[in-house]
Amino acid sequence: MTGTVIPEAEVGYIFLTLEAQTVPVTVAEIQPTAENSIGIDLGITNYAYLSKGEQVENARCLREYAQKLARRPSKLASRVKGSKPWKILKGKISKLAQFVARARLDSQFKTPHKLFDKCDVWVVEDLSLKNRSKRVPAKTDIEDGTLVDLPNGQGAKSGLNKSILDAAHGQFTTVLKYVAGK
Repeated sequence: MTGTVIPEAEVGYIFLTLEAQTVPVTVAEIQPTAENSIGIDLGITNYAYLSKGEQVENARCLREYAQKLARRPSKLASRVKGSKPWKILKGKISKLAQFVARARLDSQFKTPHKLFDKCDVWVVEDLSLKNRSKRVPAKTDIEDGTLVDLPNGQGAKSGLNKSILDAAHGQFTTVLKYVAGK
């Protein structure tokens, strides 16, 4: 038996893990065919494009609450650290962040369950998520003996990075494996 304590906004969770020796392990083998298989291409505009021509909408959980999340830390900076108003505002920020995270996870659990009604075998692209959200390298040039920074498009890339991270494709593949295992 193992236990884990996870603190979150205003509440915490204790996870206990028990190992049962008497539960049999069964593995069902499914042969992939064109009728029971579906390919999933993960995207940003639409969350996923399916091989049968369908599209799954992107929930965009962070974009909906981005203004509130951006405004509150600046308000927090104007408060005296450790004071009662500071603690109240800190609690509101963590509750809002927790709400966004839970909304994202909820939509990511609903998507595989919808897909399971359509097929038995899923084929998902293997993405390098770390490389998709990297910064653009700086561009420099030497003019008149001084080092000058050139425009490199990082402003546009940072908006794209936010959308990539909001989609949370890495978390989706983990949820997909969990739902498939069930």
